[in-house]
Amino acid sequence: MLLPRDLKDAGFSARRYAVAPKDRTLQNFGKKLRSALKPFEGCTDKPLLISNEEFSGLIPGRKGMWSYSQTHVLAQAILDQICQLAGEQVQTTLLFTTRDAAEWIRSTYWQNLRSNRILEDLPEYSKALQHGANLDAVVQRVQETVSSRADVLSINVSDIDDRLLPLTRALSILNVRSDDLVAIEDQNVQPNGSAEYFLELNRSGMTDEEVAAAKRAHLDDLKATKTNSPKRNGHRERPDNHSPKGMKQCCGIFNVARLPRN
Repeated sequence: MLLPRDLKDAGFSARRYAVAPKDRTLQNFGKKLRSALKPFEGCTDKPLLISNEEFSGLIPGRKGMWSYSQTHVLAQAILDQICQLAGEQVQTTLLFTTRDAAEWIRSTYWQNLRSNRILEDLPEYSKALQHGANLDAVVQRVQETVSSRADVLSINVSDIDDRLLPLTRALSILNVRSDDLVAIEDQNVQPNGSAEYFLELNRSGMTDEEVAAAKRAHLDDLKATKTNSPKRNGHRERPDNHSPKGMKQCCGIFNVARLPRN
């Protein structure tokens, strides 16, 4: 299994290619992914699961990116490296997690607002993100591009109560047991009032460094007081539909492959 922490260099290269889609940046992504796959060389008849939302490209809403326009190209590059590792006969599935458009826009706005100096409020930002909000179209384009080489599936997590479903679905494709999995605490949940506060910071006369420090301090304070009453200081976490079931993927991707027997 390869998780985002194992794929930092490849993930960065995937985001960089999405911003600057050139042969050189795509080749660099392939090189970084090949390096991450190297420990699996020589394995036979073994399931391999790769999970990294960055393999869909840079999250839209910054650096001039307003959609997942290069996901299909990155998918081809991923398959190239898997085939180089295990041969053309390898059975591979690309499993995407998606969201309903309105929920995806809210989540994307919050993620970008936390780490960037966005000046637009949510209604303004939503207009620019509408073009990229059709994640089903992203998956469809991937399917049209790689259908001869891999299965392409998707799960919309907007209305799913089972927080483990995307992972258990990926494991089931690989015939790997999942009955002993335990759900972790919700991650990346947006506290009420935080988006408005961060927008005020972004629009202030503070330096970028001061804004970033104030955001970190705010989130650290919320984390420190989380064990107390959820109404303390007026902070209350938004319900799960703003960060569904603890998942942070906007257009997440699981790559599952069964390495062939030699």
